[in-house]
Amino acid sequence: MRWTLDQLRTLVAVAEHGTMSGAAATLGYTTGAVSQQMAALGRAVGRPLFVRDGARLALSDDGTVLVEQARLVLEAEGRAAAVVRGPSPASAVRLGVFGSAAVVGLPVARERLAGEPSVALQAVEVDVEAMPDAVLRDEIDLALGLDYSDAPLPPRRGLDVARLHRESFLLVLPPGAELDVGMAEEVRAFADATDWILPPPTSTFGRAVRTACARAGIAPRERHLVTDTAVSIALAEAGLGITLVTPLMLAMRATTAPTVALPGPSTRDVVVLARTSALERVGVRAVRSALVEAFTF
Repeated sequence: MRWTLDQLRTLVAVAEHGTMSGAAATLGYTTGAVSQQMAALGRAVGRPLFVRDGARLALSDDGTVLVEQARLVLEAEGRAAAVVRGPSPASAVRLGVFGSAAVVGLPVARERLAGEPSVALQAVEVDVEAMPDAVLRDEIDLALGLDYSDAPLPPRRGLDVARLHRESFLLVLPPGAELDVGMAEEVRAFADATDWILPPPTSTFGRAVRTACARAGIAPRERHLVTDTAVSIALAEAGLGITLVTPLMLAMRATTAPTVALPGPSTRDVVVLARTSALERVGVRAVRSALVEAFTF
């Protein structure tokens, strides 16, 4: 059986008025249009919906049953229309975050979203190297990620990548080290002669760090392999070697140890990742815009 909402609405009106002309006047149709709709509905049902009661139309048993169900359908349709016409419900947006970028960007982004009551932002901590896959698997809606100039993110179908902030690398030196920051050769000589605290070479950051050092003309003497930024900085402060950080890393874990810029052109970008299809959602676009503002400094 196939019928339309208009046919069900017309059926209810005929049942209430008892005549097709009365239903036509209520609905703004012609009497002929009402008659055609009821004839089509009767064919769809395959049974008579009305019986003659003098000048009026009375419902048959099948018509009575259908009118009861039609009222329920029309009530549901009315509620759905009211919801669509009303304020949009809060859109839950899952944002993948990691250490330093979350500390710097998330509070500011939440402030920017204060005027967007329709966005319910949820931060989800995810390993930064797993961000692209987590986004593409729809485990999160969008994510903060990293893209290194010396270990760039490979392009992925369906993944949108937008740069938020670019930063250069800094060397955290052992306490008491005094270098002329404008003398790249002095920095290289000191770095070559000192132990290093590095991330494992199997990680993207580890590969990027080693390539950045090579571009700077430095052959780091690997002594300690540490993944956690805070631990690496603490070891450098304890005089156990040099480590490589960025300004955002220092925003998460400040240091009193001396720092100096790493020579060379190597950089890293903080990026926002999203499925191309997810950007059709108003909430996802609002969060991405807030992140762009948060990292504009």
